[in-house]
Amino acid sequence: MSKETSGFGQPTDAATIRAASRGNQRAQHTIFERYKNAVLRTLIGMCHDRELARDLAQEVFIQAFRKLHQVNQPQAFGAWLKRLTVRAALSYFRSQPPPHEPLDEALHAQPAWTQPIDQLLQVRDIATLINQLTAPERYSVWLYLGEGYSHEEIATLTGEAAATVRKRYQRALAKLQAYVSQKES
Repeated sequence: MSKETSGFGQPTDAATIRAASRGNQRAQHTIFERYKNAVLRTLIGMCHDRELARDLAQEVFIQAFRKLHQVNQPQAFGAWLKRLTVRAALSYFRSQPPPHEPLDEALHAQPAWTQPIDQLLQVRDIATLINQLTAPERYSVWLYLGEGYSHEEIATLTGEAAATVRKRYQRALAKLQAYVSQKES
């Protein structure tokens, strides 16, 4: 399947969207089945917690079915659902108390990685590596590297300054680099 016809890029016809917005369970089930993997993949990438991702996915689909009347163009449904998914995760993270962790001077150093994704792909246990990050760092890295959002787009989604998002991303990469270096020695 090409990228355009998989994940959030799958087409959904106007009749299905209209029927689902009127509460037709068969149409809602069709939409759920078509997009559940894309929604879960995005949420797992942002949360790095499968159970939390499932809970948030359920909330995403509940919200989506309540707000389907807002979809004016069926061809934009996937993008609309993706934004709804990302916003649900960000809303969850905003509701959580901030982590209390000491700032390490090593985290302020600029990462030496020229291709951050290449370094991440070389690590055997991605789960262990990603668990080293706080939730805001994790979703910043995921949205930038995994979902292809720009720092400006992430800033818009989070309601933060683009400079804050870039700095958080740089700190996350530095933290990951320090962890990888520590594991290698």
